[in-house]
Formats: sequence, C-alpha cells, structure tokens
Amino acid sequence: MLHALASAGVGFALSPFGGAWSVFNVYGASFAARMRPRRRATVMLVGLQLALAAFGLATHQPWPAWVSGIFFGALIGFGVLWQSELEEKNRQLEQAQGEVRALATAAERERIARDLHDLLGHTLTLVAVKADLAQRLCDRDLDAARREMQELAAIARDALVEVRTAVVGMKGASLAAEVERAQRALSAAGVQVQVQVRNQVVDGDPQREAVITMALREAVTNVIRHAHARVCTIGVESTPDGEMKLSVTDDGRGGAVAEGFGLSGMRIRLEAAGGSLRVESGREGLQLTASLPAGAGRRA
Repeated sequence: MLHALASAGVGFALSPFGGAWSVFNVYGASFAARMRPRRRATVMLVGLQLALAAFGLATHQPWPAWVSGIFFGALIGFGVLWQSELEEKNRQLEQAQGEVRALATAAERERIARDLHDLLGHTLTLVAVKADLAQRLCDRDLDAARREMQELAAIARDALVEVRTAVVGMKGASLAAEVERAQRALSAAGVQVQVQVRNQVVDGDPQREAVITMALREAVTNVIRHAHARVCTIGVESTPDGEMKLSVTDDGRGGAVAEGFGLSGMRIRLEAAGGSLRVESGREGLQLTASLPAGAGRRA
C-alpha cells in the first residue's frame, strides 16, 4: 500500500511542472495490484483512479494528461491483478500436485510393504518348516532329506521371482497354483489339508484373482505360524453372479485375534478392490472369509 500511495503522491507533486506526471499512477496501480487479498487490491486500484480523476478536475489539469493516466493505470493494474491471481493458482496447483505425488508415493510404499510381508512371510515360514523337516530326516532318510533341500532351493528361486514381480506391481501366481502351494506348505507343517472347490473358478481379471491369491497366502501363513491346527480346510467358490469367495478354516486354538500387519494388509487390499474380509474365531478354531464381487478387481 505504501508503495502505491507513494507513487501516486510523486505524480501529484510533479503535476505543476507539466509533462507525463500521471505515469506515476500507472506505477502505483501495478503496486496496488500485488496487494492481498484480491478485494483489497481492487479497492486500492479503483481508489487510485478516482483520486487521479478528482485531482485532475480539482486542479484544472489538461484532460489528456490525467485521462491517459487513468486509462493506462486501470489497464496495467487490472492486468497485473489477473497475472498475480494466475500465479497464485499455479502455486496452489503445484502444491496440490506435490501432495498428490507424496500420497501416491506413500500408498505405493504401503502396497509394496504389504505384498512383501505376505510373500516373504509365507516363503520364510515354508523355508523354516522344510529346513526343520530336512534336519529330522538327515539321520534316518538321506534321500528324503535331499529332496526336501532341493525343494528349499526351488522355493528360494520362486520367492526371488515373486519379490521382483511384487515390487513392480505384477503378481503372476494363479489361484489354482497358490492352492497347490498351500497344500504342500500345510502338509510339510504336519497339518491335514482339505480343499473344497464349488464351481470352477475361472476369472479373466488377473488383478482380481491376485487379490484372492494373496489373501490365501497370508491366511495359510497364519495357520502354519499361529494356529497349532491339525486340520485346515480351504474353500474356493465362484457364485453365479460372479462373486469370488475364499474361506480358510482351521481347528486350532482360536481365541481372540489380534489383527496385525498381515491381516490388516489383507483387509486393506480386499477393501481397495471392492471386497471384504471377515474373521470369526471361537474355541474350535478360526475361519477367515474373503470375498470379491463381480468386477471388483477393476476398481483396485
């Protein structure tokens, strides 16, 4: 404000000497246009032009001198005001884009963390089970122990591929392959496995199938680690309306369930895809049910 008033005052002071004294009104208008908020700048711009008109009429200045000052002052002032508003909107847009990038980065980190937790948690649990089994077999059946060690090497190679694909967001394991892998892992851990498939699950959306596949992997890992179960039942169903359902039931210790990183990651992944997760725990074990409605994976 002081710069705008000082510029206008210099012009008024130089008016007795003639010349282009009203050009200082243009300088004052450009200063006023930079004021904030916008309403204050507009009031100042209009006030400067009215003050110049009143001064020109009161002092009987030649009208071309002060009318040109009003014209160019209004033209430059409102032009600068529009430019400053555009710059402010650009700053806000850049700030919003920065926030979006930060949120996208955080979301991607969380996705990678969930996927790696599920992938590595399952794989390392299976490695531990296989290693313990191979150690027990070393004393009585070297051929069986050798087979277990060969399977360990294959599991490690598969885990490396899965980690790479998870990091880039491409999960290639099919649901059928994951069911077979779950059977092997549970059998190696001494858990009897029952698989129930109702209606052949054939899904054309790899993202949708990957969500259910990752849920199965985490559920089986929890059974091996925490349930102390003797029997585990895996149910896979495709309803006539296209809904995919997965249930993993064990006869373990049940009780209160603390939803840690694995279960919470599974729930977030399912809800992001439009599905849901239900966990029911009792004295006779735990049942986990994951469901995805038709077309849900496309929203993930």
